[in-house]
Amino acid sequence: MLAGCGAILAAAGTTWIQAQTPSTAPSQILATDLVNIPGQEALFFMADWRPNQQLPWHAHPEGHEFVYVIQGAVTFEIDGVGSRTVKTGEMLYVRPDVTHRAQNAHDGSS
Repeated sequence: MLAGCGAILAAAGTTWIQAQTPSTAPSQILATDLVNIPGQEALFFMADWRPNQQLPWHAHPEGHEFVYVIQGAVTFEIDGVGSRTVKTGEMLYVRPDVTHRAQNAHDGSS
């Protein structure tokens, strides 16, 4: 099993509901305006998380979030939808203004 998890997260206008942040915070790799949607931009981040590392409950009021997992697995809990684990090569979409959180699905055991 993999000890870490790599994911590309794309979102716009993030609002954190809790003051927690992951110890290895996602780093922004690109920001671009959405030409056909005035006032919104897409933000692209790369994240490399330790076992069980989490992002707190948050929402992107004006942004669409697309997640692509490049290695490992991430479990998302989405308000009103439930829980879903996204594995290597899979994608997830979260609508704007939907509260959600994420956690590296690997617990650190072998």
